Amino acid sequence: MNINQILSVVYPILFTFLTGFFVYIGKEAVKLTPAVVEFIVTKIGLTNYTRIKLIGLDIWNIIEEQSRLDPIIGDTVQSKIKEFETRIKIKVPGITDSQIEDLRQAIAGEFNKDKDPIIKAIEEQVESIPAIIKYFAPDGVTELQPINTTTI
Repeated sequence: MNINQILSVVYPILFTFLTGFFVYIGKEAVKLTPAVVEFIVTKIGLTNYTRIKLIGLDIWNIIEEQSRLDPIIGDTVQSKIKEFETRIKIKVPGITDSQIEDLRQAIAGEFNKDKDPIIKAIEEQVESIPAIIKYFAPDGVTELQPINTTTI
C-alpha cells in the first residue's frame, strides 16, 4: 500500500469528523448567541446609565453650589428640581421625564444617605414656651395688668 491509497481513505473520514465537529460548534454558538447579545446590551445599558448618572451628579453638585451661594432662599426645592431637569435635558438629549425623575431620586438618595431624616427632627418634642400676653390701654402706650377672672 502506498501513501496515496492511505490518504484517499483517511481524507473522507477526516472530512466527516471535521464537518460533524463544526456542525456541533455551530449549534452551540446559536444557543449561546442570545445570551451574548443580552450581555452586550446589558453592558451597554449599564455603561450608558453610569454615564448619565455621572452627568446628573455633576449637575446636582453645580445646583447645590449655586443654591449655597444664593442669598435668596425662596422656594429652593422646586427651583432645584426645575434647574436639574433643564440641565439634564441639555446634556442628555432624548431622556424622558420619568428617567429624569428616577435619576434625580437616585442621586438625591446617594447625596443624602448620611444625613438624618427630617422625620427625626419632626418627631423630637419641642419644648413649648408659653406666650407672653400684654394688654395696653387704647392709647397704645400704657401697659395694663390683666384681670384674673378665675376664682377658687
